[in-house]
Amino acid sequence: MKFIRDKKLKLGIRTADGKSGRQYTFSKGKILSGSGLPEDPDFVMVWSDADTAFKTMSSTNEEAAVAALTEKKLQVEGDLKAFMWFSRAIDIMMGKA
Repeated sequence: MKFIRDKKLKLGIRTADGKSGRQYTFSKGKILSGSGLPEDPDFVMVWSDADTAFKTMSSTNEEAAVAALTEKKLQVEGDLKAFMWFSRAIDIMMGKA
């Protein structure tokens, strides 16, 4: 998929208390994942708690992430444009786009 193949991006997903964290790297069409946060991420998604993160990210409701942002259950630290690209990539991979 060209949309993902040509992108290089590092992102982190963590809880506000810092107890849970995961990193993802998009590079040359591959998606790598590991525990903890990456060095120099393009952005980090900071969730109020792990339960909210899981429910929102696995939801079929397309407005769930927007609601989480509005309700301050999700904050994005770093490059907002990169976050928007990631959101679109997830939609494509999940067949929502």
